[in-house]
Amino acid sequence: MRKSLFALLFLHAFAAFAAEDGTLSLAPAVVMLRGDHGQSTTQVLTLTNGTSRAFSFDLVAQDVVTVNGKRTFVDAGSIAGSIAATAVFSQKHVDVAPGETIAATLTVTLPPGTSQRAVVAMFRGTNKVMSGNVPMTASLGALLTFSVTDTIELAATPLDVRPQSASANLGVRHACTNAGREPLVANGVMAVIDGQGALVGKSALQPRRLLPGESTEIGGEYGGELDPGKYRVFVTYDYEGRTLTQSAEVEIR
Repeated sequence: MRKSLFALLFLHAFAAFAAEDGTLSLAPAVVMLRGDHGQSTTQVLTLTNGTSRAFSFDLVAQDVVTVNGKRTFVDAGSIAGSIAATAVFSQKHVDVAPGETIAATLTVTLPPGTSQRAVVAMFRGTNKVMSGNVPMTASLGALLTFSVTDTIELAATPLDVRPQSASANLGVRHACTNAGREPLVANGVMAVIDGQGALVGKSALQPRRLLPGESTEIGGEYGGELDPGKYRVFVTYDYEGRTLTQSAEVEIR
């Protein structure tokens, strides 16, 4: 009998599509799971139609892979170790009336030996709606990520600091890469230290979710105005119980 994967984190967020008179939303937007190869998980996906229009969707799964540092969605079964190929939905098609909420279940299994770590459950729109004069199709997705090992590593390029100016506060940016085998979420904090080593202040950076091999530029802006002088800027990321710190000096004139 297949064992169930253990959900480490359930994010109460929504994948949403904004129409002219309301919003379509899908919950959860992200589910992070930890387990072993060969294990299965069943998730309930809830779609709410907060608009005045009816929508129809086909339910499909796609693998989420990293190509040249960027996420790419590929059809189920088109890659070795496809997680999406194991997907079983309780319904293959749903119609959602205005104001209605419907639920569908998805069961997926992590194939033995696979290096894949993410799958997206897609509610792929089959009917067109008008946005102004433009016909559009609404599609929403829920991301499921899987961790199997403890091989987790975040790498970052040197910190690029933009000095404070008359029109902008001090800012930082650099490229971060998931250099490990498992998905991670990087929670960053920027700290500014003055020339005497005293903490001037901190600013949180937006959390970033990175799949294995995925790269992105992470940056932010300090939330206050700095007096003229020399400072050192530290950016520290907490990810899956680990930390990574980068720093650079800057002078404010």
